[in-house]
Amino acid sequence: MSLEMELAITAFSGAAALTSLCVLLAMLGTINPYHRPEVPSLGALAVIFVATYVVATTHDVEFGLDALRLTLVEGALAIIRILPLAFVFLTVMLLRTSLRKRPEDPLLALLESESGSV
Repeated sequence: MSLEMELAITAFSGAAALTSLCVLLAMLGTINPYHRPEVPSLGALAVIFVATYVVATTHDVEFGLDALRLTLVEGALAIIRILPLAFVFLTVMLLRTSLRKRPEDPLLALLESESGSV
């Protein structure tokens, strides 16, 4: 397998595991009597398990805590690598919103005309 493909698989697996861990923590923090977290929790645990297995086999690391740590670190680094692109996208969207000319509002004109006549 090529190095680029290996890095892409590791980054995707790590980001999936990190996201699933956040989902598990959110479910743990929002437990209430009407909440049924069994199926989403099992799904998130399955994603973490599969992602850790993929990273362990890709990097020839023994499946365990070291592989889980490597998976989560690779996921965090992958998300950090994507952040500049997200910031550029957010900046463009904010500039488009800020520089757009607002349409004339007839209700504001009516309010101004009524306040001037009193």
